Parts: sequence; C-alpha cells; structure tokens
Amino acid sequence: MSYDLALNRLDHDMVFYVIPPPPPTPTPHGPPVTNVIKYTIWPINNADKVAQQIKMNLLSFLGEWFLDVTYGVPYLEEILVKNPRMASVETILRSHIQSVPDVIRIDHLGLNWDRQNRYLFVEFACTTNLGPIQESVKLEIFRHE
Repeated sequence: MSYDLALNRLDHDMVFYVIPPPPPTPTPHGPPVTNVIKYTIWPINNADKVAQQIKMNLLSFLGEWFLDVTYGVPYLEEILVKNPRMASVETILRSHIQSVPDVIRIDHLGLNWDRQNRYLFVEFACTTNLGPIQESVKLEIFRHE
C-alpha cells in the first residue's frame, strides 16, 4: 500500500544511510583534506518502516500539514493542556497508532509526563504484519521566553 506523501505522509518508506567517507587524503603543503560525508537512500520494507510511520504520525500536530489540516494529533487542543484526562489522551494516541497501515495490535502504550518542562514521553510496542516493534517518542512544547 502506498500513499502520496503530499496528501497523507504515512507511507514514507525511505531512510538515509551515511556512506562512510574514505580516509583523509594527505596534501604536500598542509593538513590532510577530509572528505565530505555523503548519504544514500535505501528503501525499508520491514518493521522499521512501520515504526517510522508511527513516529511521523505521532510527531504531527493537528493542522500542521497545510494540504490536510485534519491530519495530526490534537496535542495543543486536548493533550498538552492543563490537567488533561489521561484516559482520553491514551485513547487518542492509541487511535493514531492503530490508524497506521500494517499495525495489527498495540501490545503496550506507556505515557510519562514531565509537567514542569512540558514533555510527554510515549513508549509503545506493537505487533505488525512486518514484525514486532518497540519504540519511544519525545513530544515537547517549546516555551517562549
């Protein structure tokens, strides 16, 4: 299943890998010249793909994507507010994780709050069609000082 990146942003199945640079080349009149780090793009088709899609889904704020303002998690509206209801927060995050293609079930969802610094740590473990995944995401709101 493939989605248009401009319309859905769910099926982003490429990852950048660093190509190790060759050793520095010596020069006759100075320090050795270091080579530039280069990257290559590799398609991923295993459980890492689903983990990346879940992270992208969880890191998108509601209304952030200009082509679809209904896409994203309502963090500012319902989650990162004063005295949020934990049951509704967990329900919202579960539904967004479950909406990612290839997710069969959510085995674990842990929420850890750092209220003073306004961080939300989301840890999740899922069973997918491509294998099990266990990841965590740090969500934060930047303070204007």
